Amino acid sequence: MMKPNPLPQDADALVAFAEAVATVLSEKRDQLGISMDIEALLRASIAAATFAINAYLAMAAGARKSLVAQAYLAEAKTRCDRSVEQLRRRVTRSIAHLCRLLEEKDLLEFADYTSSRE
Repeated sequence: MMKPNPLPQDADALVAFAEAVATVLSEKRDQLGISMDIEALLRASIAAATFAINAYLAMAAGARKSLVAQAYLAEAKTRCDRSVEQLRRRVTRSIAHLCRLLEEKDLLEFADYTSSRE
């Protein structure tokens, strides 16, 4: 039996969801005593994934006309996939950290907030 993964499979949806989680971390930081590092690491992963996605898309668009772009396309795809997977792990860790700190009522608010942002 496969483990269900509630995170979006689409990279753009994952980035949007990660932004929503980062916003919740920012808003609840003082209230829950959350370290700034958790949000910073998540935002760094968001930026890295966004950069890798954009680099791959630019390389893919250029590959139609450029042999140089074609030569680097596979590497750009690998980096893109790796960055998106790293973001997926970082989002999972951030949510797990929030779950340890939030009460049930707050978790329901979090779920409503993040699902409305997708």
